[in-house]
Amino acid sequence: LLLAGCAGSGSTAAPTLTVESSYPLQYAKQFTVDECTGGYELITIADSQYLVVPQGAAVPEDLPQGTTVLQQPIENIYLVSTSAMDPIISLGALDSIALSGTKQDGWYIDEAKQAMADGKITYAGKYSAPDYETIYSADCNLAIENTMIYHTPEVKEQLEKLGIPVFVERSSYEPHALGRMEWIKVYGTLLGCEDKAEKLFADKVDGIVDILQKPAAGKTVSFFYITS
Repeated sequence: LLLAGCAGSGSTAAPTLTVESSYPLQYAKQFTVDECTGGYELITIADSQYLVVPQGAAVPEDLPQGTTVLQQPIENIYLVSTSAMDPIISLGALDSIALSGTKQDGWYIDEAKQAMADGKITYAGKYSAPDYETIYSADCNLAIENTMIYHTPEVKEQLEKLGIPVFVERSSYEPHALGRMEWIKVYGTLLGCEDKAEKLFADKVDGIVDILQKPAAGKTVSFFYITS
């Protein structure tokens, strides 16, 4: 895959990207990452593509239509998809999140609750009714949503009009539990800590490899919980 830009007379040529390899995945089926020359990375999720541009690097011209450009460093994230919080915390990148689509008392993760109590993360409205003024004034440069955003496409459109890229994750669609866990590699790619993400995932898999090698018991189980 070549993504080439054209340069006019007297201008600086836009970078040309060549996909060198695909990020090896063990269990995940809902995303791919193509590693390109110059440190650029192309994330594909369903029919959406996101080009991660290294800090200080130029954005290529003439990208395929619909490609969302994510310029590093990615900061002041508006996090709506709650499933992304745990892997981001595991990567030591909680400070990259400035805004939440979940109120403080709605979080089941202590670190998230504490960050909101300390004023480090601000509630900015749920996915269907975000506080655009708060999000814009926070200099947010990425909204991480789940597929619920497709029920309110006007919200996605408005965020993008404000210059805020919308990243729609699909980890809940993974058929394998370790596939959902492997999404930590996506966040490692976005936040520039791929090596740490790779090691964290490998360590988790190593910890249960003996269980995975056991023959299936042929039994099923149901989980229930009761809320107030």
